[in-house]
Amino acid sequence: MNVGVVGLGSLGVPMARNLVAAGLTVRVHDIRAEAYAVLEDVAVVRCASVAELAVPCEVVISVVWDDAALHEVAFGPSGLLAGRFRGCFVDLSTTSVAIAREIGRVFAAAGATFLDGAVIGGGAPAAQAGKSPIVIAGDRDAATRITPVLRHLGSCDYVGSLGCAKVVKIVNNLLVGVLSAANAEAASLGVSAGIELATLVDVLRKGPAASTALGYLASFVERARYGDGLIGHRLMAKDLALACELADETRRPAVLAAAAQQTYMACAAALGPASQFPAVYDAYRGLMKQRAAPA
Repeated sequence: MNVGVVGLGSLGVPMARNLVAAGLTVRVHDIRAEAYAVLEDVAVVRCASVAELAVPCEVVISVVWDDAALHEVAFGPSGLLAGRFRGCFVDLSTTSVAIAREIGRVFAAAGATFLDGAVIGGGAPAAQAGKSPIVIAGDRDAATRITPVLRHLGSCDYVGSLGCAKVVKIVNNLLVGVLSAANAEAASLGVSAGIELATLVDVLRKGPAASTALGYLASFVERARYGDGLIGHRLMAKDLALACELADETRRPAVLAAAAQQTYMACAAALGPASQFPAVYDAYRGLMKQRAAPA
């Protein structure tokens, strides 16, 4: 089977490696020429465009930045439809529900299949181990056919009609983003009041405040870093903007999502857009120190 991977970032690269290891013929494309360097030791077929990649592929998987990038992959002049793709396109990016449903409609009319999907945790380490938790949505029969391919990348759960996987991802990142910001605020408050961060995190992890998000602070205490392959502040702000957008569409409040989005935007400006999102704690500590300084 020929499988395409579009987007050679922290998830796309290990996914391509795992598909090759499973014995599949893997064609890859990225808009950055330098992205191919990390796959020089792997038997992949480098393609100059998505259209070129698409020609022999039964399945194409994309992991790209945002709606604009996904739109280009699907509909661009060198995109999948330009390559007359008629297989199954699975997008695992964090993008809007609206674009997933748009691609689904257009692809169905063109005789192709689109399934929206998402990786809902684990980051780069899980992708490298072939243990990414993946959700997928759309036509149930198509999802069943594609699941054996996705199993090479991790677990695969079907979550409903087209767009539902994006909803799960948006809700997941809303929770992770809001909890991480809340943990940063709470931990910074505790440290400012005289408790060692290591002690505070240790005892909090034994009670109802325990969470994976709190584990990022534990990693910072234990290893002086928040984790491996975690997204930056700008991407987290983008994901929370998707939550606010979805809330507007469904006429539901998203007060915490909006506040957290503004927090991560401020962190991107203060710490750099690529600084890992749990480093929101660093921003809070800086703010606390400023407030504690004598006038």
